[in-house]
Amino acid sequence: MSLNFDDYQRDANNWLKTVARHLVMEREPAGRIFRAVLHALRDRIPAEEAVHLGSQLPIIWKGIYFDGFKIRPVPINIRTRQEWLDFIRTYDNRANVVDFPSDDEAQKSFSAVMHALQELLTEGQYNQLHHMLHDSIKELIEPQGV
Repeated sequence: MSLNFDDYQRDANNWLKTVARHLVMEREPAGRIFRAVLHALRDRIPAEEAVHLGSQLPIIWKGIYFDGFKIRPVPINIRTRQEWLDFIRTYDNRANVVDFPSDDEAQKSFSAVMHALQELLTEGQYNQLHHMLHDSIKELIEPQGV
């Protein structure tokens, strides 16, 4: 199997373009937000499911996703809207200050990333991910087009 770094870069850029389109922003802040949300999701769901989710990502995003990953016997317990928004913010200091200046902006960004993931992941993987989130977190995902 040959390594085609141009293909890896193209795949990662296509995912980033999709996320940026859903966030309605430039690629650099979209990438920071995407990374923060991916890391929060990764640490919120069971380790086996986190690995399965990571396997769906393009190779470059897979590396970003698994960077700093620690297998925990149980996922981090987050049950409230505020806990979730604060948890996302912890994954990137710059995103915290610049990209998530308010709870409303953090919620909109999380919702947009989830819509992008719904478009990018297989239907089964997205549904599995969505199912693992607490109801108060699911409520942060706005209907499409809002």
